[in-house]
Amino acid sequence: MDADTLVLALGRDSDLALLQGVPELTVDRGVVQVAEGLMTGHPGIFAGGDMVPAERTVTVAVGHGKRAARHINAYLCGTSYEPGAKHAPADFDRLNTWYYSDAPASVRPRLELARRVSTFDEVVQGLDESTVLFEARRCMSCGNCFECDNCYGVCPDNAITKLGPGKGFAIDLDYCKGCWLCVAECPSGAMETVPEE
Repeated sequence: MDADTLVLALGRDSDLALLQGVPELTVDRGVVQVAEGLMTGHPGIFAGGDMVPAERTVTVAVGHGKRAARHINAYLCGTSYEPGAKHAPADFDRLNTWYYSDAPASVRPRLELARRVSTFDEVVQGLDESTVLFEARRCMSCGNCFECDNCYGVCPDNAITKLGPGKGFAIDLDYCKGCWLCVAECPSGAMETVPEE
């Protein structure tokens, strides 16, 4: 598979030589101690991934990078990062499952028992590219807008505007008549109605 970047996430111990002698920075059992915003004890130095106490997976490392970037930006701007309110979980009754085709989960190939005890080959095999793409399409994106354009297409008042790829939509309340078709047709339950005060 062609790739521009390869990220190794092997749960390895980090080389902390770069941090030797940094005042107020605490290293305990080979990992750097950090605060909630991933800043070390030394102001302005942040750490994440395999370098801090956490699960050593690529998912956690990428999440740490995203979280650290927000806190670094706030630190450089002289403010503090406050995360926005999270939306409520989308219960099954908020999903429009008729938009999704029924498809069973793909079964990952497994190494037979005789080979497991005689080799160091991977026991649970990976999926090929087409199967991975198929699995990704099974995701219902519960509670998260994936810009399917249903709300934009069904709005009879043209009150919904596309903001561009990855930017979502805006609702012009001057044009919206409150028919709630957009909410009813949202396949992932990403929209909700709030009574006018």
